[in-house]
Amino acid sequence: MNKRSGVLYEYEFFTRALRNNLEVFTPAGDHLPVDCMVVNGAGRVFRVQVKGTGSGHQHMRKSKRYKVTAATGREQKTQIDCTKVDILAVYIEPHDLFYIIPCLELDCIGPWFYPETENSRGKYEMYKENWEPFKANS
Repeated sequence: MNKRSGVLYEYEFFTRALRNNLEVFTPAGDHLPVDCMVVNGAGRVFRVQVKGTGSGHQHMRKSKRYKVTAATGREQKTQIDCTKVDILAVYIEPHDLFYIIPCLELDCIGPWFYPETENSRGKYEMYKENWEPFKANS
């Protein structure tokens, strides 16, 4: 993913969050571990990292699967620090959808997503277009 795509994915997230009655605040610069802060109706603040992909990989001669790097660091990749990030929002561009994943549910640096597989049992499929994590304590 290049920088331009990353910015587009972030703005797509901002738009979707606003449509879900959430407030979005962005930090100045890109030196922080989060891309934005989201505030729900109860005033709870969520620190959000946005990732995305525009290309998939053929999976078992069937539908495509998609992968993002849920990590930080340019040289040495390390898993996202859940003491600094609450939610990972993953945008799958070809399907125009988000996975809204609580950071503590991540168990790897490179999670896979299966938006084309009906009734997928993929670990993160329950978070597809699921904005409920933002409603906690609302």
